[in-house]
Amino acid sequence: MIDFSKNLLPLDNPSASQRNIKVETAPLGKQHGQIRAVLTDSRVDFEDPELQHVVHCMVIKLTVHLEKRIITDAQFATPRMAVSNVCNKLPRGADDLVGLALGQGFSAKIKELYEGTNSCFHLYTLLQAIVPYLPQVYSWNKDFRFFDESLPTQDIPIAMRTMAKYARNSCHAWKAKTGAINVEFKADNFTPILKRIAPRAAERWRAHQKSNPANSMDIIVKDR
Repeated sequence: MIDFSKNLLPLDNPSASQRNIKVETAPLGKQHGQIRAVLTDSRVDFEDPELQHVVHCMVIKLTVHLEKRIITDAQFATPRMAVSNVCNKLPRGADDLVGLALGQGFSAKIKELYEGTNSCFHLYTLLQAIVPYLPQVYSWNKDFRFFDESLPTQDIPIAMRTMAKYARNSCHAWKAKTGAINVEFKADNFTPILKRIAPRAAERWRAHQKSNPANSMDIIVKDR
């Protein structure tokens, strides 16, 4: 994977400690997606700066039903904990995640189940790191794949405006009326974002605009 941050805002001195959180997804059959998240804490040896010690390493794997947005399977692994035979004796396992819906209230439920003395602080941190990524599990494993492979060109505007409806006010770029992405969408300029999420759909849309330069599709997506 390309590291776009490698030479940006470096520390003034060599790193003494490091936390890495990695979250990845993959499709599982036609109805499910999987999420795998890993947290690794390491520190540099106090006497030998070339030597690194792994203090924490924990892994979470979730299986999600993409249509129902429900967790159908959950597993924890704790290959490295701060204190052996103590930290890994978790009072609450992963089974309590099974059946939870990935929607409004999910973060609060994670807090109720795993914060504080209910679990491990670092495991809870990793669970919370997964939460903002959950909408993309559905997008990358279902929606955007369909956009790229199968979405008819004439349906691109309604698909994009449906996406805009759900992303509205989620950040400055999606700010209602004045957000840069919304402004572009009003002009039927879907290509910049399509290039990131569905490049073949972007090519189809560019070709359509070239062949129909004056044809603006005035489509309104109503809120439910």
